[in-house]
Amino acid sequence: MKQLTRLKTLMSAGMLSVLVLASSAAAAYAAPAPAASTTPPSAGKSLVSGPQAKAPIEPGSKDAKASPSLGATSQVKTDATGAPEASTKSVTPKYGNVSGVDFTTFYNYCWKNLTYTTVYNSTSSLKYIHVMVYNQGAYHDLYTSVAAGGSYTYPAFYGVDGSYYAYLYVWDGSSYVYDEYQGGTNTCNVSVSRVYNTGGWVELKIQNLGTDYATQVSSELAPYPGSGTYTGTQYDYPAAGGAAIYRWFYVGTQPYGINSFTYGSYNWPYMFTGDL
Repeated sequence: MKQLTRLKTLMSAGMLSVLVLASSAAAAYAAPAPAASTTPPSAGKSLVSGPQAKAPIEPGSKDAKASPSLGATSQVKTDATGAPEASTKSVTPKYGNVSGVDFTTFYNYCWKNLTYTTVYNSTSSLKYIHVMVYNQGAYHDLYTSVAAGGSYTYPAFYGVDGSYYAYLYVWDGSSYVYDEYQGGTNTCNVSVSRVYNTGGWVELKIQNLGTDYATQVSSELAPYPGSGTYTGTQYDYPAAGGAAIYRWFYVGTQPYGINSFTYGSYNWPYMFTGDL
């Protein structure tokens, strides 16, 4: 209680309320004994280590512009899970029914649970398309176009959570005809734990256990917010697959508070407090 009282003078009441909601695992004061090789930055260790994987396309920066429907869509049959029926599965991505118009690399983000269902047009003419995404028991669709001559467009679907199927239809002059499908998974799961909590230093371990591109924002709220290299707000881009990033903060001997959240996601933030 004495610890929280001292910390209260350094943090807003709103931030303290978030601290109360933080999980007991995240807010635990006891840290496991560090390995012998663990050395704070003052003895030569860098600010951060581990692989970073920043998204090649910023989320929200290339959303395809919606256009009116030109007519009916000859929608393929799917099963109760939204998966294509056997006859549809025979058409694979990049070898669809419409030559030169194909799905290519999809991009999944923690930011607003966005999925870009990228479409590539290698033909010599503008193509009008209809993309439908089945997720969580419902269809979402977008009508748009993709320019000629090796151009890409990025149909954007927000709020995609878990597994999904995307279907591509291309306008043939009288209706949108089925081209191909592609499945994917949009899972935002970033884990943050405290692995060092000694001698004025705190080290966080950040892991992306999901399938999305993620931006993890870790901020020292007290006692040295925004002071310098080992304090203030830091940004990391953990790669999907779980490879760990280790980040150091210097907190001195005063009560401290560190917040780490996944930018733009719907996940709860991690909170760490202590008094070294």
